Amino acid sequence: MDGDGDPESMGQPEEASSEEPQEEGCVVAPEAEASGGEEEEAAAYLDELPEPLLLRVLAELPAAELVQACRLVCLRWKELVDGAPLWLLKCQQEGLVPEGGSEDERDHWQQFYFLSKRRRNLLRNPCGEEDLEGWCDVEHGGDGWRVEELPGDCGAEFAHDESVRKFFASSFEWCRKAQVIDLQAEGYWEELLDTTQPAIVVKDWYSGRSDAGCLYELTVKLLSEHEDVLAEFSTGQVAVPQDGEDGGWTEVSHTFTDYGPGVRFVRFEHAGQDSVYWKGWFGARVTNSSVWVEPPE
Repeated sequence: MDGDGDPESMGQPEEASSEEPQEEGCVVAPEAEASGGEEEEAAAYLDELPEPLLLRVLAELPAAELVQACRLVCLRWKELVDGAPLWLLKCQQEGLVPEGGSEDERDHWQQFYFLSKRRRNLLRNPCGEEDLEGWCDVEHGGDGWRVEELPGDCGAEFAHDESVRKFFASSFEWCRKAQVIDLQAEGYWEELLDTTQPAIVVKDWYSGRSDAGCLYELTVKLLSEHEDVLAEFSTGQVAVPQDGEDGGWTEVSHTFTDYGPGVRFVRFEHAGQDSVYWKGWFGARVTNSSVWVEPPE
């Protein structure tokens, strides 16, 4: 993503040494003095800028440079990088919030910025556009999973998102599939996960057919580094009755909050089968599954 830095770099860098007091102005480091006068002149010029102008200059830099380098230059820059006005300005410049907002609207603008930049569906291939690519622990009960075009035989259109064109259909014995999301690999660093504990929102959509009843199940687990279960949500087995008038799609949604430190993985698993034991693909249909890590309100 543009300017949001390497996933492992977003923890706050080490503080400057407290053995010698820092001045509010920016002091040119010895390395800069040795490299010539241009760096000294640039540092002196930036140091003389009024705070509103300096904030605008800093806001043009990539976020990773702000927290990895600029924050260590001097006490003044550290306070600006740690403060809300800089991150509110970056959010406004990049369209994450409307212009004219107040820094009092949120408690942690820096966290909001990084989480907003990373906000996306962490599940791969949620609608079957790539067949079963990205899914693991696939169980093909009965005739197994099959990807079909919407609305399918005796099915309903997916009116909630016109970009969704396909779904997974299950068979006459339990069909299961899962994905395990590595949150750190996706750019969420340990300090953020353990301290902020951003909301993790999981969603799934299921449907039956108008000519056969079926069963559906969703289980989502938050796992530690060693795959211990730290939090869990399950629908249990949901019976979907036969609907002679083309039953629609039903959304399942759950939000994990205050789940405690240590979460590193999300395991998402759903399953379906029919309740009439007919050969073919008369079981629960699923599509548009998602896992989101949401910025704080």
